[in-house]
Amino acid sequence: MKLGLHLFRLLAILLAVWLAGAPAHAQNANIQTCVAKLADGQDVAEVMAQDGGFLCDTRQHRLGPGNFLTRLVFDPLQGQPNDPLVLRLASVWQDSARITFKFVDGTTGQVGFNSSNLRRFMTIGAVWEIPVPVRTAPLEAVFIETRGTTNARGVVLSPDIITLSESYALKLKLTAVFSAFAGLVVALLAYNMSLWAAMRHRFQLWYCLMVAMFALYTFTSSGLMTLVFDGLDNNDRLRINHVLLAAVGASALQFIRHFFGGDVFRPALKRLTHGCMAFCLLAALAIAILSPWQMRTLDRIYCIAIAAMLSMVMPVLVSAWRSGNRYFWLFMLAWTAPLIVTILRIAHGFNLIDHSVLLNHANIVALSIEALLSSLLVTARLRELSVERDHAVRGEQTARRLAGTDPLTGLMNRRAFIDLAIGRPGKYRLMLIDIDHFKSVNDRFGHEAGDQVLRVLASVLQKCRPQDSLTVRLGGEEFAMLIPQSAFSSCTPDMVLEAIRSASMPQGASVTASIGYADGSMATEDSWKRLYRLADAGLYRAKADGRDRSCRATDFRAVA
Repeated sequence: MKLGLHLFRLLAILLAVWLAGAPAHAQNANIQTCVAKLADGQDVAEVMAQDGGFLCDTRQHRLGPGNFLTRLVFDPLQGQPNDPLVLRLASVWQDSARITFKFVDGTTGQVGFNSSNLRRFMTIGAVWEIPVPVRTAPLEAVFIETRGTTNARGVVLSPDIITLSESYALKLKLTAVFSAFAGLVVALLAYNMSLWAAMRHRFQLWYCLMVAMFALYTFTSSGLMTLVFDGLDNNDRLRINHVLLAAVGASALQFIRHFFGGDVFRPALKRLTHGCMAFCLLAALAIAILSPWQMRTLDRIYCIAIAAMLSMVMPVLVSAWRSGNRYFWLFMLAWTAPLIVTILRIAHGFNLIDHSVLLNHANIVALSIEALLSSLLVTARLRELSVERDHAVRGEQTARRLAGTDPLTGLMNRRAFIDLAIGRPGKYRLMLIDIDHFKSVNDRFGHEAGDQVLRVLASVLQKCRPQDSLTVRLGGEEFAMLIPQSAFSSCTPDMVLEAIRSASMPQGASVTASIGYADGSMATEDSWKRLYRLADAGLYRAKADGRDRSCRATDFRAVA
């Protein structure tokens, strides 16, 4: 948590430095934007001459869609031949625009473009940058005639007039920011995909999808898509923007859902979340397909859908807090910046706050903060899941071991022995070991002493067992050893019998055993059955010959 706070403070300082270092003329506060709505067939030159026809104290979006003439009012600005002026405008939905520059000496200059051919004016940050004609006289006014404007946010947003050198410095800074962001995205995707390949947790895939969608959204919203794809209509770019932003929100909610799991996302909350995601994606597709038809209405529905999806974060946080989730505060720290930026952008979508160039790029800084802190969050969550998995694996291993172990002697039981023995290549010796007169031991010393005899015999067999051999309690007083051919000489039946005779038994009891053995293959189940029948016949013969001895099945005629 302390590391997360330090990272948050560091990023806050970097953000403050970045904002403080912005060009002095960026978002020129001395430019006043005045708008006049053009009627069909109305003479634009006539409107330009009528200063009283412009509305400067009304929010532009209230004028509705249509054709407009915007006048930028400012103190006269003088460009220099070696450092001319440029007009910067935020990208909005419109079919075409014609810009008239008016100078103090009465001369003018014009530049026109439409949504299909404005690539030459698009710069990084989705800003149109139009060069101002160089004149000896200062620039006193700019008129912007726009056609087919939806006016969902405004007719002309964030107008700014700066010098070419200032523009170059600003674009250089934005290029550095977007390049750093691109590097961060690549690192996040590589890091999380490699973790997913190893861990296979679903929330890692959703996080990668969220980062990828946000990268694509940044690629379009920054105007880079227009610069890369020649001929791309700017209005089509804005259509893509809406769909990608909805995809970012949906994948973010899916990441949060799978990260917290069922303890936080109850069935009702899960259904509500899916409903909000579907609503938002459908609203985005409606804009992409139907716009500019009823664009303002569709845009309002879209903003409501985004707000609804954002509102789902609150019940999630409440549920996480109530459930005592250990990652609640780290999640809050990581996602506070993106949530604040999203709230501000929604407020702008509802025209509650004015457009801001910095707000357009704040999402990059917010995601950078989220990415660094979420890396700690994801790492902590993966560590917890890894510990849980290790416990589960150990529990499963313990359960399997207990299921395959004889509880009295600690040796493997018959089922585990058969599972391990059958299928082994090579030649083996199977010894069947049976305690002589075990019933008399129980009758004379008691069943508790009989159990102790079984445990002592199991210990003796384990000590005699060569490497790569198996020892098993088949049931009752019958045991078995499976010895590979390479160890025949190191563990003979006579050695086993002598070890049993020498063992210290409870209450001084004298215990012996009989052994029947046979050599053969364990490659198949039929091989095992044949070898067992031979060894069992040898055991029967050893007992018939007086016990406390061993007998090999091939030492007499036995029916296989």
